[in-house]
Amino acid sequence: MTSRVPPDGTNRSDRTTTDHNGGRADPCNGRVRNGPEEENGTVALRSRLSTLRVVLVALAVFLSLFGAAATGPAAATLGGEDATPAGGAMSADGATTTDEGGTASAITTDEAAESDDATRREISGAFSRSVYTGTAGDPVEIRHVVDASGNDTAYLLVGGNRITDDGGTVGFVDVLKVSGSSTTINTRLLGTNESNVDSCSDATVTCDLEFRNEDGDAIAGNLTELRTELSGATGAGGLARPLVPQRYRLAVTNGTFIVRESGAVDPVKVAAESDLVLEKPTFHDEVEVFTTQDADVIADGDDGGESIGALRENGVDRTAVTKGDRVVLGFESTGLWGALSHFAENRTGEGIEAGTTIDHRVLVDLLEAEEGVSLRVRQTNPGRNEHRTELDLADADPDDVTLFLADGDALERGDSDRAPSRFYLAIDTSDGGPFTDGPDPGDEYAVEFALEGTEGERYAFDDRDDRGPPTAFDAASATDERVSAQYPYHETADGRVSAEASFSVRERYLRYDHVTDDRTILVESGNGTVTGTTSILPAAELSATIVRDDDESPSRTESDLAVANGSFSLDSGLTDVDPGTEANYRLYRGQSLQDSRTILVVENATDPARLRLANGTTTNLTVTRGESLGNLSATVRNVGQLQNRERLSLDVGNGTIVEERHVTVAPESSENETFAGIDADLEPGEYPYSLVIDGDRVNGTLTVEADPAVTRVGEGDADGSRETDETGGDTTDAENSEDGAGDADGDESEPNGSSDERPDGESPDGADSDGEAPGEDGPDGAPGTLLPFGIGTRETFGGTVLVGATYLLGHWV
Repeated sequence: MTSRVPPDGTNRSDRTTTDHNGGRADPCNGRVRNGPEEENGTVALRSRLSTLRVVLVALAVFLSLFGAAATGPAAATLGGEDATPAGGAMSADGATTTDEGGTASAITTDEAAESDDATRREISGAFSRSVYTGTAGDPVEIRHVVDASGNDTAYLLVGGNRITDDGGTVGFVDVLKVSGSSTTINTRLLGTNESNVDSCSDATVTCDLEFRNEDGDAIAGNLTELRTELSGATGAGGLARPLVPQRYRLAVTNGTFIVRESGAVDPVKVAAESDLVLEKPTFHDEVEVFTTQDADVIADGDDGGESIGALRENGVDRTAVTKGDRVVLGFESTGLWGALSHFAENRTGEGIEAGTTIDHRVLVDLLEAEEGVSLRVRQTNPGRNEHRTELDLADADPDDVTLFLADGDALERGDSDRAPSRFYLAIDTSDGGPFTDGPDPGDEYAVEFALEGTEGERYAFDDRDDRGPPTAFDAASATDERVSAQYPYHETADGRVSAEASFSVRERYLRYDHVTDDRTILVESGNGTVTGTTSILPAAELSATIVRDDDESPSRTESDLAVANGSFSLDSGLTDVDPGTEANYRLYRGQSLQDSRTILVVENATDPARLRLANGTTTNLTVTRGESLGNLSATVRNVGQLQNRERLSLDVGNGTIVEERHVTVAPESSENETFAGIDADLEPGEYPYSLVIDGDRVNGTLTVEADPAVTRVGEGDADGSRETDETGGDTTDAENSEDGAGDADGDESEPNGSSDERPDGESPDGADSDGEAPGEDGPDGAPGTLLPFGIGTRETFGGTVLVGATYLLGHWV
């Protein structure tokens, strides 16, 4: 090690050098003087030579000290020869140019030797990175090598640098006592009264610091004095808000600093230098939602602990949570982990680490700390006059809510961040859980995780009377109702950001695929498997016991319920058993009985009670018109293993005759159904018909014949004409009457059907075209015409009958 000669060239030890004989040594040439025996001339000459030597030595010492003081700080070792500092460049005149663009002043410092051969503050160090990148508000790990000899102390300067773009300072300076291979800085706490490192701004931390101005004059011996003297220029006066995203200089030094006129604080000696770049926190606006088993079901590891992987393995990626299971909500953000780590240490004595679980009340502390972080889970469909159910984390039991920490994958983080970026809440939905009222099936919930912010406002520490570090979690919004809570890393142009999701609660159930109205479970003899759907998640504790009474001894089968993708299956042990066999079924959860039913083996579980139209069903039938359909019968057979009741329908002539009735048939039995109450009131002819039951159809033909015993008599048959209701029979009309009624065309004809034409328009009876009948006189010789027009009585009667027949029957007869 080397010792610096004091600027004035004097020996500060004030020791007098003597020889072994007791003579006094000359402080200039070291020669021993012999006393008054010397001649006067010799003494005068020697005196002049001695004076000259003193002048020359003093000049040499002055030049030596001046050159040493102008040399920049050492790069790796603060003792010994000075070297160019890391990150700096030596100028042509020998001065060191800093990374801020300024030139280090030549400052002479008093470094008096504390012992004979010991040099004060010999420090060495190095950083593993030239730049450390982290997120403002999160812990950042600074890996370094720091070595201090003896009782010397190494210090880490944070900040104090000048911002190159606008010429101002970074607005923050802190000095930390460091040792070992790394220092983890909680950037949310740095510069506050809760700093997690040994900050020299803490009154309980002892530091040996010295601050000088550019003239070399000492202006402060600690950070408190520096705040008092130059708080505005250096940024040592305390933070207005938590450390903001910016570049902060890191330097390993011995504790002596120069305060520039610009306010920048430079170390006199630098063993190593780097930068800490804090980036603005980011926010992921999606909430992950899935549902998982109760904590008693999941076991991960020998200690029975849980992990996110275990939750996923035993869960389902869906937003419908089964009553009694847990809903898991995942949130991802940066910038809040420094605060969360602080609250975790206060509550549990340990920090936070990805892949671990912590007490959920640590999150409650964060939400109540006026940090601008909010989380709400509340019901969206309360009934009329009902209270809205909400998640109450503050009063929740730790057994009902678990807080999981994990590394997120949506957000990019700094290479030096040492904290999780995602947290999960696993919330129990059982009665008596963390909700204000027990969630019920059908309830729907909205989830909102937000970082609060109001445009035009920023987070600020509460005003303080002293000049010490600000209180870390004493925001202005906590004491002023007019100021809303703000997220510490929102700028004035930032507003509120949120991530939202939803979930619902549904009942816990098993629904069997094949079951009868009396709750009997049906299984097919071909595979013997009980199947169905369920809201229950995969669980090994659900099992069933199936007992079948055979002729010789009972047969017992025990099987676990296999659940996957909302479906379940169970081996009943009844494969290849005869259809119609019954067994007793019991379902257990652990040792608790959940269900008891009967199992029936069938050929077809989808259609176990099939009714079919068997042989004997009428397919062709001939009846006389008006006769009953009593001979039309349907033979219905049950080919399944269950009694069944279905509707039997008859349709004749595409809806001309329709009849429906229900038929009940026991397994392996038949029923005969007739239609005696239905008459074939149809015109003679052939009519198609169909019989349908349970999807089975039989088609047939109904032939209707005329009744030979029936003669139809018309209203206008005055001469005794008749109609015979015989198939192919003739009908006698009034055309054969003695009145000589006209044919179907209205023309009068002879009995042989020939037309009787008359010349000059005369009628067959001798009447002229005007209807007069000459030669016909009435009684007493009066004319026989009763009407104004010339028609006789006989003709009039016959005409009336003819017109009446035409009107009533609709055709000429």
